[in-house]
Formats: sequence, structure tokens, C-alpha cells
Amino acid sequence: MEPKEPFQFEKTFEVLSFQIDPFGKLRFSSLGDLMQEVAWKHADSRDFGQTLFDKGYMWVLSRMQIKVHQMPSWGDHIIVKTAGRGINKVFALREFLVEDSDGNIIAESMSAWLLLDVQSKRPQRPNHVLPPELFSENVDPGLLPGKLDLGFDMEKSSELTVMPFDLDMNNHVNNVSYIRWVEDFCISKGIAFSELLINYLSEAKLHDLITISSSKQEQGFLLSGTNESRPVFLVSVK
Repeated sequence: MEPKEPFQFEKTFEVLSFQIDPFGKLRFSSLGDLMQEVAWKHADSRDFGQTLFDKGYMWVLSRMQIKVHQMPSWGDHIIVKTAGRGINKVFALREFLVEDSDGNIIAESMSAWLLLDVQSKRPQRPNHVLPPELFSENVDPGLLPGKLDLGFDMEKSSELTVMPFDLDMNNHVNNVSYIRWVEDFCISKGIAFSELLINYLSEAKLHDLITISSSKQEQGFLLSGTNESRPVFLVSVK
């Protein structure tokens, strides 16, 4: 995931005490929060954030891949960078890069977003609203995070109920909440991972019962989240 072009926006953060896991490292979900914050700040600075929301549109994360080389610790300062990396059909691609205070790359991510009409929930063409200098339509198809397949026998492992804490301002589950569920599951099962690929498949709402199932793979695990047999998300960790 080496960046091919300069990054367009960045923000520095300090890793705070409430963001760390039981091992003293930044949580995967907290890293996701920081990436989401930088994406929003970047979008807002170029009028395709809050401005679009006020016009009745919203950005929904569809796929995301995160590779961590060295997770920072409590008190570390990190720089989260982002840039638009083009449009692939209905997907707007966004890359992230995380550096430590010495400029070393410690995490990389590529993500694919859908622009939805708030009322109809139907995808809209992102090239109608995105600055062409930030999101070219001539994009390498290999940048799109992979599509996961549920063609494996899954073993039911745990259940959880969607709570108000999981929701965003659109009253559906925030994309980072899914990462937190996966992270909590893996910690409870003693599964260590440094790479995560998630596909968001359908909307989860308040009080939904989410069943998490898992399957051991050659490398890592495949996890699925379902609500009454309806696929909600698929995740590969390794």
C-alpha cells in the first residue's frame, strides 16, 4: 500500500488513555476513529462533508483494509494522513497513512465509500459531487479493497445487541463499531492480528441481535456478522 501520490490532508493526534487496549497499544477501533475523523475533516474542508449531508446525502463506508506495522502506545504522537485516490464505478476511494513522530510509517489503509441519498438509501454517482483534482476517474482497479466470500463453514461463536453507543448521527451503526465488535471478539478468543479487511454488507440498527461466527483460515480467521441470517458484515483478520 505504498502511496503513489502526495497526501492531501493530515492531522496530529496524541494516543490517549481511553484509546488503548489491555496490552497498552492503540485499539484498532480507536485507529479507525482517527481515520474517520481525518476523512471527515478533509471532506469538510473541500465542501463534500457537512455540505453534502445538509443537501440530503451521506457517505457510507463499504470496504476497508488496514495494515498495521507497529501500533502506537499510550502517550505517543502520531500523524494521520489521507487523500482521495479516485473513483471506481460507484466507489470513492480514500487512502490513509499513519506515521509516528519520527516519520516512520506505522499503518496503512485503503477504503471504498458509497455516496447515498439519505431518504432512498440508493447509491449516487460520486463524480457528481467530488472535486476531480482529488478524485480522478482514471483509477487503478487494484486499489479497491478486496471482496470477501462467505463460502466457508462458519461456527457460531457469540452474540451482541446493538446499543445506542454503536450509532452515528444517521441512527445506523457507525462503521468503527463493527471494527470494535471484531476487536473485542478477537481479544476474548486470544486471536492476535495486524491486518484487517472488512466488507460492510447491510445496515444494522438499534436493538438488532448480531451473531458473530468464525472460521479458521490458512492465514488468520474469517468472521461474519448476521442479523436473523441476514449478512451484515464480513471480516478477514490475520
